[in-house]
Amino acid sequence: MINGVILQKLQTLDEILVELRSLGRVTVKQLNSDWRTQRAIERDLQVLVEIVIDICQRIISLSGQSPAATGADAIARCIQSGVLSEQDAYRQMAQFRNFIVHRYERIDVEILANMVNRHLNDFEKFREDILAYAKNNKG
Repeated sequence: MINGVILQKLQTLDEILVELRSLGRVTVKQLNSDWRTQRAIERDLQVLVEIVIDICQRIISLSGQSPAATGADAIARCIQSGVLSEQDAYRQMAQFRNFIVHRYERIDVEILANMVNRHLNDFEKFREDILAYAKNNKG
């Protein structure tokens, strides 16, 4: 139960992770003094979460279910159905996305630094969960 669209989104996810990892460890001081890097990180993290939500919505659709009303609901439904492993990090992704989108005028750089320095592996775990699900649910 994986298609070209999902594979393309996973490829984009990998490309963005490479970009973010190329920054090395980021600091609050660095982000406060370099608005370009701050904005690039904001955008990349937002796109990563949008990819997670889009893939969850696509899997829900491919399984014949009605679309989830929110990104958080899409992730929760994928956890409930066994597509994704039980991870608080997945639920926090939707919360982070909402924070970035709705509180865009002032993003706490400590949160950005923490995401880059400590939570990029959460997106790799998501990719692994999706690929494992696809391998076990061909057709």
